[in-house]
Amino acid sequence: RINKICRRERVYRMKKNFIVIGLGRFGSNVAITLAETNSDVLAVDIDKDAVKSVSKKVPHCVIADATNLDVLTELGAGSIDHAVVAIGNNLEASILTIVNLKKLNVKKITVRADEEGHKELFKMIGATEVIIPEENAAVFLANQIKSDSIIDYYIIDKDYVMVKINVGKKFTSRTLADLNIRNEFDVNIVGIVRDDEFRIP
Repeated sequence: RINKICRRERVYRMKKNFIVIGLGRFGSNVAITLAETNSDVLAVDIDKDAVKSVSKKVPHCVIADATNLDVLTELGAGSIDHAVVAIGNNLEASILTIVNLKKLNVKKITVRADEEGHKELFKMIGATEVIIPEENAAVFLANQIKSDSIIDYYIIDKDYVMVKINVGKKFTSRTLADLNIRNEFDVNIVGIVRDDEFRIP
């Protein structure tokens, strides 16, 4: 069963497109952020109030049951580049949704998990990435507060992170060649912010 609650045109096929299934706090933030960056995103939830709330900021959203393969097919999920399953607190619904997305050959499926034990299960049935929001937030916070210099901290994979950091006069008064950052610290500089302007070194 699908109820259209706001404008839903199939324009999301024109460029990289996303479907976000489950519009709790996590899913809503993902959908809204994607919409704000002009990505083509379809927001889906079985709960009318959740969809209504998101519809104020996401142009394409529907009330629908993603555990039903026919429903996902009608929504055009088979042409989606990346699906985000953020159902949360409903293991069965998450599993059925992942299986349906795999049947529709969605190549990238990011799934929200509430427990560490669900990670392996979700990956076994087709998830390409599984995240635990609280865990990620905890890691980010710990790394941010352990140093007064760290502004932002992004985990890229298990071996690499990207860090935005304040630097002292010891660094700003010397050239990058003199600092020899890569050899001294095993770090690559990808950008410099000076006077609120981002520059590529």
